[in-house]
Amino acid sequence: MDSIVHFFNSNFFIAIVTLAVGSAAYFVYKKQQKDHKKDAANIILLEIQNAEREIKKVKSSIANEQLKQDLQVMPLESWSKYKYLFVRDFDRDEWDAISDFYSRCLLIDEAVKYNNSAFWDDVAQIRVNKQRALAYYAKTAVDELDTSPEDDVKAEYIRKSDAFNLFYADLERQGKFGYAPVKPINDTKLYLDDLQINLSQTTVGTKLKQLAKVNI
Repeated sequence: MDSIVHFFNSNFFIAIVTLAVGSAAYFVYKKQQKDHKKDAANIILLEIQNAEREIKKVKSSIANEQLKQDLQVMPLESWSKYKYLFVRDFDRDEWDAISDFYSRCLLIDEAVKYNNSAFWDDVAQIRVNKQRALAYYAKTAVDELDTSPEDDVKAEYIRKSDAFNLFYADLERQGKFGYAPVKPINDTKLYLDDLQINLSQTTVGTKLKQLAKVNI
């Protein structure tokens, strides 16, 4: 009995317990790290595949010399966050291909955003001009109350306001003549030039699928 107690109190037993606990902790850590890398690979793969689908829409839009407002190639960007996990998985060419793909997608989204800002600036200015015109008509109507019947003044105000709204303030009509900057379209054409639009079908996609445990 004393020998058993002595064993449990011995440095040897403490060392065994410490080693066991340490080994278990290391196993858990490695498993968590592996699962984290698997999830990261899946996220990046999905981002690339989604971007490839959106790029087709961008190319179609650019073919008509326009950038549609609802285009967004890369809503989320995870490569910069997780790329450190894959330094041993991709060779230099593959690494550069992924980085270039993400960079160009983000630049395309910036071009679309800038293009959209021009549209909304037009919309805001149209509203300002509309309010200014209506205020002028209202002031003119008030000034005429001293010399004309109120019902006639009111009818004239409504007539002018409706006519103005028909010929100027209709946003859809104004959109046909809105300012459309050329730079975002030209920039997008440049970003699309030589862009690897089927990255997920290359060795990059194959490796990401393997790392993400996705059926190839």
